[in-house]
Amino acid sequence: MRAGFLIGLNEFEIREMDVPQCHQNEVIVKVEASGICGSDIHKMSKGWKYQLPMIMGHEMAGTIVKVGRSVHHLKKDDRVAVVPFIPCRNCAYCAVGKYQLCTDYIMMGSQRFGGFAEYVSVPASNIVKIGTKLSFEEAAMIEPLAVSAHGVYGIEPKVGDVVAVFGLGTIGLLTIQWLKIAGVKTIIGIDIQSEKLEQAIDLGVTDTINPSLQDLETEISRITDGLGVDIAMECAGTKITEEQCLLVTKKGGKIGFQGIAYSDVLIRQRAFEKIFRSELTIKGFWNSYSAPFPGKEWFDSITFLESGRLSVSHMISHRFPLEDLQRAFDLAVNRSESFNKIMIML
Repeated sequence: MRAGFLIGLNEFEIREMDVPQCHQNEVIVKVEASGICGSDIHKMSKGWKYQLPMIMGHEMAGTIVKVGRSVHHLKKDDRVAVVPFIPCRNCAYCAVGKYQLCTDYIMMGSQRFGGFAEYVSVPASNIVKIGTKLSFEEAAMIEPLAVSAHGVYGIEPKVGDVVAVFGLGTIGLLTIQWLKIAGVKTIIGIDIQSEKLEQAIDLGVTDTINPSLQDLETEISRITDGLGVDIAMECAGTKITEEQCLLVTKKGGKIGFQGIAYSDVLIRQRAFEKIFRSELTIKGFWNSYSAPFPGKEWFDSITFLESGRLSVSHMISHRFPLEDLQRAFDLAVNRSESFNKIMIML
């Protein structure tokens, strides 16, 4: 089979290798689509800390071609999405169903071969069936959909809340859709790229702000009659937006941090004092899992995709064959053109 190996920092090589063996509690999946995650891009620019060579890719879907002898709930030709996070199931957090906090997990695409290959071996417990309604591209988006759902479920928005979403990349745009499902009517999309603001408008945000052209705090004050937002969802992972969330949230409001920080975050006094003077609630959200594993985030993503209440196809801006994996990452890392979700098609 063909596989795209990471052999150095943003250096990929397509190689031939044997199809992986199918152990008794595993299945072999023929990968049809595998997405490039924002975290993959950061790893190529900030440093790779896992073993090399590695087959990356943790957002994937395909068809089962072989089933281990101890697997009875799955069969050959099932159309599936792959859950890339393999919890240890032994630590204190796994014992209480908080799998996202597992202390000894394995992530496919980082510590175990992932989806930038024609075939991948997957524990049967890490498979969710998708039926026939969804395309493989849509199914490969279930992982980031579940990440977004995990944050929205955790922050517990109410009907009538005003919510600001900072950063309108994949997670931000998906978060907007989950907020609408939760019944939120007023959603403010915040980004410095006009194309992403336009996408947010298409998804139904009520207001948009470009902080590079507008004063963020002034605009939030105008929209909220001087109160601030009930909830701020930080999906950008920049030190600027991570502080701005504190400044625009109303007294007694909530902030959800989903964006991964790739540098030190230094908070100025005015922003820090807002935490206790306004009695803000700050919550962090990591991964996309709950009990029973992989969690309602995954199963609800499939349900709402199938019903049409969630839409992801329009977010796929680029498609590359496996042979062009290097070109796909070059585009993403160098940002040579605007992009959203980049999908590797096999």
